[in-house]
Amino acid sequence: MRESQRLLTCGTCKVDQSPRQRPAPGGQANAGGRGGTANTDAGSAAPAKPSAAAAEQQWRTYLHTREGLAKEGLIDGSSSRPSGATVSRLRLSKEVLPEYGPSFERLTVEATPETPTRLHIKVFPTDSKRWEVPESIVPRPQPQPGLLSSSLTYDFSTQHEQHDGQGADAFAMKVNRRSNGAPLFDTTGSRFVFKDQYIELTTKLPKTADVMGLGQMILPGTSVILPRDGTPITLWNRDLPGALAEPYANLYGSHPFYLQANRDGFSHGVLFLSSNGMDVLLNETSLTYKVIGGLVDLYIFTGPSPEEVIAQYQQVIGTPGMPPFWALGNHQARWGYSNVNVVEQVVRNFSRAGVPLEAVWLDIDHMSNRFQTLTLDSHRFPLTKMRALVDKMNAAGQQWVPIHDAGISKMPGYKAYDEGNAAGIWIRDYKGQPYVGQVWPGEVVWPDYVGNANTSAWLTEQVANFYKQAPFGGLWMDMSEPINFCTGISCQADPTNKQAMFWLTADTPKDFNVTSFIRPRTTCQLKCEQAAATNKLANPPYAIHNYDMTTKTRQLRLEQELVSVTARHSDGTLRYNAHNLHGAAMAQQHYRAFVAATGKRPFNVIRSTFPGSGRWAGHWTGDNRASWRSLAESVAQTLTPSMWGISMVGPDICGFVDTALATAETQGFKGSFSTKTKADAVLDDKGYEQLCNRWTSAGAFYPFSRNHYTFFARPHEPYRWPAVAAAARKAYGLRYQLLSYLYSSLYLAHSRGGTLARPVMFLDPSDMAARSADSQWVLGEALMISPVLRPDVTTVKKHFPKGNWYSAWDYSKTEVPKPKSRKLDIPLGDVAVHYRGGAIIPTQRYANVTRDVRYSPVTLIVTLPLEVSAPTKDNKTLQGVAPYANEEACAAVHAANAGRLVSCGLLYADSDTVEVNSNNTVQVWYTAITSPDRKQGGLSGATKANAGEAARKLRIEAVHILGVPTAAKTPGGAAAKAPKAPGAAYDGKTGVLRITGLKDVIVGAPFALRWKI
Repeated sequence: MRESQRLLTCGTCKVDQSPRQRPAPGGQANAGGRGGTANTDAGSAAPAKPSAAAAEQQWRTYLHTREGLAKEGLIDGSSSRPSGATVSRLRLSKEVLPEYGPSFERLTVEATPETPTRLHIKVFPTDSKRWEVPESIVPRPQPQPGLLSSSLTYDFSTQHEQHDGQGADAFAMKVNRRSNGAPLFDTTGSRFVFKDQYIELTTKLPKTADVMGLGQMILPGTSVILPRDGTPITLWNRDLPGALAEPYANLYGSHPFYLQANRDGFSHGVLFLSSNGMDVLLNETSLTYKVIGGLVDLYIFTGPSPEEVIAQYQQVIGTPGMPPFWALGNHQARWGYSNVNVVEQVVRNFSRAGVPLEAVWLDIDHMSNRFQTLTLDSHRFPLTKMRALVDKMNAAGQQWVPIHDAGISKMPGYKAYDEGNAAGIWIRDYKGQPYVGQVWPGEVVWPDYVGNANTSAWLTEQVANFYKQAPFGGLWMDMSEPINFCTGISCQADPTNKQAMFWLTADTPKDFNVTSFIRPRTTCQLKCEQAAATNKLANPPYAIHNYDMTTKTRQLRLEQELVSVTARHSDGTLRYNAHNLHGAAMAQQHYRAFVAATGKRPFNVIRSTFPGSGRWAGHWTGDNRASWRSLAESVAQTLTPSMWGISMVGPDICGFVDTALATAETQGFKGSFSTKTKADAVLDDKGYEQLCNRWTSAGAFYPFSRNHYTFFARPHEPYRWPAVAAAARKAYGLRYQLLSYLYSSLYLAHSRGGTLARPVMFLDPSDMAARSADSQWVLGEALMISPVLRPDVTTVKKHFPKGNWYSAWDYSKTEVPKPKSRKLDIPLGDVAVHYRGGAIIPTQRYANVTRDVRYSPVTLIVTLPLEVSAPTKDNKTLQGVAPYANEEACAAVHAANAGRLVSCGLLYADSDTVEVNSNNTVQVWYTAITSPDRKQGGLSGATKANAGEAARKLRIEAVHILGVPTAAKTPGGAAAKAPKAPGAAYDGKTGVLRITGLKDVIVGAPFALRWKI
């Protein structure tokens, strides 16, 4: 396709034939994003401020020029643009919002079709460079070669409309779904503002649509669906404990992506790729971005199903990383495991209680003097004892994971600091000196993960040195926003302030009794220079709604308790632009350092995230509390990051903060705990146990399942109470049997994009009732989790989408011809788990560690669907499709077997190699074809890969077919024809056929089985 040059007329604007004046290099807060720099006097070179009269007349900001692009000398007919790109040039007609600074005079709009389902739109000043997210952190995909216009699922257009009676034409963009004309992004009727430190862009939204995905924030309820009340959603990464925060408070990550699901089920997504701080306002009819820098970098994804939208989104930001198999086990952490003997006892207690334990995660307790990261304290965690414990755990199939803080202790003689100093890797203040702040070690500096080429080698060396001492399975990256206990554009220790120096340099108590240590250590003891009121970086013209947990307001300064926004990276990048990228860059560098140092695939997790973080690390959702409200909120807190491309996500099981034992101030927090509602109430010991019982049952099915609590909390490892230990044995007993199903689901998300944990409405986006099922979730294509999230309740209503659903506990069937809520009896210590009809689910024998499950014999569970496969798909409404029906291997089987019952599923295995491909993995798609009367059928496997260490290690020992007719409908017995199968057992009461005793059926080898009842 040739380039299309769009040009619409403007009745009042004129073509400027004078030479264009390019802003001085680095003169703007956001200039130079493609390699440029900027000074701290933001906005000094932006266009001249308009008169008040002109501002009063302005309603729309940008207009199309009326002269041809070639005549302007901007591009010509031979311009090299991506095939199919649409280019528009805009001229400022009249000024608007002068209080936010002057607007740019000329803009370029580029709209590039990249795939049939992805459109890329960029708007930027024609005459200057702007900051944009570096390709080193979020690599951009290229347009699909040979893309034909006829293959596009969207139409893009620009338009101008007369609005003030004086001939001025307003610029607008529209993206519509080609199949039905539905708007996907529509800026008509709203103003478009583009200034150095303020961009405003609005799109229309249908009143009846549901929007989800923007964050990270404290949601005002328990649903993934965002409220439409106009309250700003602020994206500015903060260390803000959710235990203290109010609704809408901005938290650790920034994700400017939303998914819109219309009432008919058709869904699409929009990414505004920017690392600059922003507010996003959602109301009944529109969504407005207010961004304090950068440019407009939009991606539109047409879906049409929610899961397809997520997969398309991840083709831009990167698909979720593949964790090692052991990451799916049960994890335990505490801030307060004060010495190696305590850790050893925790491991022993899990074993005695019969509760599986995969890894122990150690907080800052293990660090040497003054919390120096990647070190062991010689008194509390002596190397010989720690190494002996680690060796013992490794022999048992267990791991340990150390916490790793973002700030590096500024202490001469500390190896990591000395070597970092020599390599010159620190972020620098506006004076050009290493930026100094305060965190747990006292004085700290921060490695430059964004723009310093030397950081990688330094980090690899630190990881390798620590790994040699006590090998660990991954890194737990904390304080990664990064948090700073001080605020200032330049800070230093003040030797004349003896009290401050004492607390800055005080050694960690040998017994780790830090009760009196925390408050002064988390209070700034440095002497800091504050930014002037005129500093436009620290005080931009538009103030985003940054949450202040002390005052419970949204008026906090932009750089409060962070590395200053005036600081710079080695390539000149301002922290003002790159702040929200710190966690993503840190995750990327630490993944690569671990691989380089060990040659192994790590399981890292990080608190601060940005689009693309899930490629490198998992995520725990931060400092929640031991309350019923936190348990209820945990579902949305798990599902929303899953949409962001972070598969391995999970809240702290049983709650991090316990409000019963200490005030927030005592625990080092600024602010106070809310006890406004019953769900926030402080729990007595009996209530605490009930909460942990229910949370353990639910949390066993978080993707990342970890019990974690603070130094000041009542202990809540599951073995603390016999009833909670029993709940853990039951829930994790099932999880461990399903490890290969979960791992196969992770591989699908990794290889082609998508989610592991997903909302129930993803199964059928046209099922409106499913959108309110905020106490349930689905893992992969076929596993629905329905826990109890309220106290003193054993009977609950849970939503069932259309289809057959089978209890994972006893195979009993729930037939649902139409979506409906059903009452379930779920006693304390239990959780409802259902298999979805139309799937084939691999299960294995239980063991206490994932290593002993991984290659154990497999039982394939075939769940028969409610309905036979249809010859064509209904294109008028988007209804749920059968499990895996969008996967090529299964789609072909459905198409070839219209009128019959089809079940499908994947069994994937590997050996934790760093990269996974067809040369080192096992991938077998199993399909079952069953007659409409459910009385006979066949099962076979199609091998897509069968190589590497995992090849020939798995074998199938049994097949369970769920949903065959009951005895009342089919008297008699059953028979099976399979390789060396001794027979079949038919349970006529439940309608289950069990084929057992299969011999030498190797996964990956040819396999076919026929059965009949």
